[in-house]
Amino acid sequence: MSQSPLKQLRILAHRNLIKFGIDVRKKRKDRIVLEKQVFPELLRNPNYQSILFVGCAWYTLHYPDLFRSRKFFTMEISQDEAQYGGDRHIIDSCEKIDQHFQPNTLDVVILNGVYGFGLNELPAIQNTLSQIHQTLAPSGLFIFGWNDLPTTAPYRIEELTGLNAFTPYVFPPLQSSVYESDPKNRHRFHFYRKEC
Repeated sequence: MSQSPLKQLRILAHRNLIKFGIDVRKKRKDRIVLEKQVFPELLRNPNYQSILFVGCAWYTLHYPDLFRSRKFFTMEISQDEAQYGGDRHIIDSCEKIDQHFQPNTLDVVILNGVYGFGLNELPAIQNTLSQIHQTLAPSGLFIFGWNDLPTTAPYRIEELTGLNAFTPYVFPPLQSSVYESDPKNRHRFHFYRKEC
């Protein structure tokens, strides 16, 4: 899919200016929460060494640099978006996480902005949740970010029974296991642990 010249210019500016600590993006509230509260906590915690971030776009291209002290993997099904992943990028569906990671090996999996934006069918969603649970290490952290709107959430959260395999986890900086970061798009972060 071809990008407009204006979007290409924005991406180029972001790619070059971010190296100097200058962020030219107009960030949504949910992105601010992710980058200013969630990421710093992950980097503070020495238990979070192996991290998988699912869902790449131009505004995530600097995430691998933020996590250069960790084993930071990115995953995106679109080959066009691979340029925004890191050195350890995987082009594949999140339904196939188990084909790229052994059981109990990931400390953190972040699935943000994927549910309802490509991951839309219930069997695919349930399979993805099962794969995440399988590949997370015991006490591993699963961060599920999604927009709770009828136009973007194909199912109610209660229908995603694959989440029942996880235990809700109160994420310290946000003091909650569920955090609505933006009332406009109703973007929510759900935090879970794998107990066994």
